[in-house]
Amino acid sequence: MDDAGVYRLTPELALVQTLDFFQPVVNDPRTFGRIVAANSLSDVWAMGGRPLTAMNILAYPARKMPEDAIRELLIGAAEKLQEANVVLVGGHSMEQEQMFYGMSVTGTIHPDRIITNAHARSGHTLVLTKPLGTSIYAEALGKDRLTPSQCEEFSTSMERLNMYASGVLGKFDVSAMTDVTGFGLLGHALPIARNAGVTLVFHASSLPHFSSAFLLMEEFRSSQAWKSKQYVEPHTLRSERVTSQQYTLMTDPQTSGGLLAAVPADRAEEIIRALHAAGDTAACTIGEIVPLMHSQEGMPVYLRIEE
Repeated sequence: MDDAGVYRLTPELALVQTLDFFQPVVNDPRTFGRIVAANSLSDVWAMGGRPLTAMNILAYPARKMPEDAIRELLIGAAEKLQEANVVLVGGHSMEQEQMFYGMSVTGTIHPDRIITNAHARSGHTLVLTKPLGTSIYAEALGKDRLTPSQCEEFSTSMERLNMYASGVLGKFDVSAMTDVTGFGLLGHALPIARNAGVTLVFHASSLPHFSSAFLLMEEFRSSQAWKSKQYVEPHTLRSERVTSQQYTLMTDPQTSGGLLAAVPADRAEEIIRALHAAGDTAACTIGEIVPLMHSQEGMPVYLRIEE
């Protein structure tokens, strides 16, 4: 259940490999290219690795889509690869009616420095580096209901490379880390809790989110959010004070979301300051890790949501 595969080559060197692709979440091709690159590279940073090379995977209706749009798409992706010092070494394209775009990414890491989602420690604090709400905004955008400022807020967050946050977090004793993408915050938190046999306690009122997420949520919700809810509900205990909107936000599928990291509680404030200084200004603490809790029926509670 980790974000990428790791293959050890020598006692001091391992490969980190991942692949991701998805359909457009914004209208502008260059912006979408940037988002795809940021999202695809993120899995390597979530493992504590350094991405080195990438390959494109692209499918699109060639007879319906202008060549300029494809050119802009690939330029946008190349801009983010350049920012991350990653080399594009090839790829593959095909013609089909439904468009998708993604990348396979290869990076490296020292085998002793891998950050998995399996060793979360009780007493550590939970940090999230980006705001939640991308699917809500994407649904609204699809109905032409986002203002220019909301579009900017939405796309800027997704374009943001997790390279900077990973670089900051890598300087501290992080016990577990993952990036928050298609299964939402809770869906990606559940493997952390189950693997370590602990309970992750979230404070719903502390969650970072896009400025209009709750307002837009009244009309626009991801058609895929039910998958995350179905996945986490048997293992979740939710306070009666937590609203349905807050819970929906926590199960909202994310595109190019932030890093969820378990950090030492006594260094949490220092880490947040460092993340803000590096440019991840939405980063904040959202909960803590405690020994495994159980329900009244004796079942393990891996996720606890408080107000």
